[in-house]
Amino acid sequence: MAFYESIADYYDHIFPLNPAQADIVKNGHRAISEKKLLDVGCGTGSLSIALAPYFKEVAAIDPDESMLDLAKKKAGNDHPNLAFHLLGMLEIESRFRPGQFDTLLCFGNTLVHLASEKEILDFLRQAKRILKPGGKLLLQIIHYDRIFDRKLTALPTIENDAVKFERNYYYPEDESRLDFETILSIKESGTVIRNNVRLLPIRSKRLLELIALAGFSDAMAYGSFKKDAFSNDSIVFIVDATS
Repeated sequence: MAFYESIADYYDHIFPLNPAQADIVKNGHRAISEKKLLDVGCGTGSLSIALAPYFKEVAAIDPDESMLDLAKKKAGNDHPNLAFHLLGMLEIESRFRPGQFDTLLCFGNTLVHLASEKEILDFLRQAKRILKPGGKLLLQIIHYDRIFDRKLTALPTIENDAVKFERNYYYPEDESRLDFETILSIKESGTVIRNNVRLLPIRSKRLLELIALAGFSDAMAYGSFKKDAFSNDSIVFIVDATS
């Protein structure tokens, strides 16, 4: 993905590790040290690295080689149970065995980079097959009901000493897609990196329907990684479902 390749060197400045993400994964298990985890869309690997000490095995995938290179450098040789793979989310069944994992997580709004609901269902069905019976599916996307219902044109700007990251939305005539513009300003050099990505802004009800159609059960919806109740005001949509 050209978008992620262009921002890879600054990704950790934009999206530093959120400890609550690690907590929601760890707290979903008993005997966690015997469990196996797959991180789909791992980016620069911060979350996978943070979780590696707790799990028996962690596999992390991303389709962007530049992001994975940074992830491998950060991990070094400290986590022999952690492996990074250059792989797209629709290819997981080609690499991993049926019933190989206890948990599959897909955070960071990764899911909506797929091209259609058919592809989302394909991914969910593959996820179901590579999870053990009773395994956990953890998904997080932006709460697109809120975006569309309030006709929001931007997400809050992320700014710190290193970068300024602006995020804008533009609405095509067809509500099934959403144009996402990002403007990354590097403060030290003055460089500005612009990108425009077309997303698949799936609504919460429809995503829950697809999760059920893929064979998952007991889906719980949350409005934050701290498991706050999901509501119309929630900025994110998080699902915890059982295979």
